[in-house]
Amino acid sequence: MILVADIGGTKIAATRVAKDGTLAADVRQSPTPAGQGAPGVVEATCSLLASLQDREDIAVAISTAGVVDTANGTVLAATNSIPGWGGTRLATLLSGKLGLPTWVLGDGNAFGIGLALEFGAANLLALIAGTGVGGSLVLAGEPVLGSHHVGGHLGHIVAPEAVGMPCPCGRTGHLEAVASGHGILAWYHSRGGDPAVSTTRELTNRPADALAHAALVAGGTALGAAAGGLVNAIDPALVVVAGSVARAGEPWESALRTAYQETLIPSVSATRLEISAAGAETALRGAAHYAMRRMSA
Repeated sequence: MILVADIGGTKIAATRVAKDGTLAADVRQSPTPAGQGAPGVVEATCSLLASLQDREDIAVAISTAGVVDTANGTVLAATNSIPGWGGTRLATLLSGKLGLPTWVLGDGNAFGIGLALEFGAANLLALIAGTGVGGSLVLAGEPVLGSHHVGGHLGHIVAPEAVGMPCPCGRTGHLEAVASGHGILAWYHSRGGDPAVSTTRELTNRPADALAHAALVAGGTALGAAAGGLVNAIDPALVVVAGSVARAGEPWESALRTAYQETLIPSVSATRLEISAAGAETALRGAAHYAMRRMSA
C-alpha cells in the first residue's frame, strides 16, 4: 500500500492506496494550519499520515500546491496561501519522520494522472479550475514536468477576458485571474457586483442577476478558449476540465464548450472535451500511481 496525502491551502486529505489504484475506505481530512507556516503544515501532514500508517505500507506519495522539483521532492515556489511553503524539502522531511521512501508531485499533475487513469487515456490534457487554475499534460501516462518544473501551471497563459486583472502570481491578464473561482468572483465585483456575494457558488444561484451570468460566461469563455488553443498546439487525445468550478453548470458550461469549439482548428475539431466532477480522491490516486511507477522503474 502507498500512504498518500493531498496538501491544499485549506485542507489536507490522506488515505492509503493499493497497487491496483483502489483507495482505502478511510479517507481522513484535517484543516491546513497555513497560519503556522511550512513547519506546521508538514507536522499536520505527518500526523495525518502516521494515523493511517500500517506495516504493509511501502512508500509515501504527496500531491501539493506549488512548483515542485519531483527529483528531490522539494517545493520550489508557492503562493502565499501557505507562508514559507517555497523551499520546503517535503520528501526529505516526511521520509525522515515516517521511515518510508517519499515522492512529491504538484497537485495539478497528480490530478492529471488520476484523470488519465479514470478515463483510460494515455494522452490527456487536464485543466483544473478551482481556487486557482492548474492542470497537466499527460503523455504515455506521465506528466510533462518541464525544464523548470512548472509544467502544468496552465493558469498563467494569457486570456483576453483577464486584461488588467491581477493574478496571484503577481502578473496581470492571466487565465487564473478570470477563470478560477476567485477570478470569476473578482470579475463580478470589479464591475459593480453585489458585495455581499462572497463565493462563486453564490453566483450560480442568482438567475436574475445579469452580472453574475456575465461573470460565469466570461470565466467559461476564457477557459474554453484556452483549452482550444492548447489543443491546437499539442494535440492531446482528450481534454478533461475538472475542479470546483467545473460544477458551476449553466451558463458557464455552454460558454466553455462554445469557446472551445470556436477556437479549434479543423484538424483537431473532433477532440473530445469532458467535464468531470472528480475531487481530491483523483489527485490522491494519481500521486500514488506516480510513486508506484517510480518504485518499479
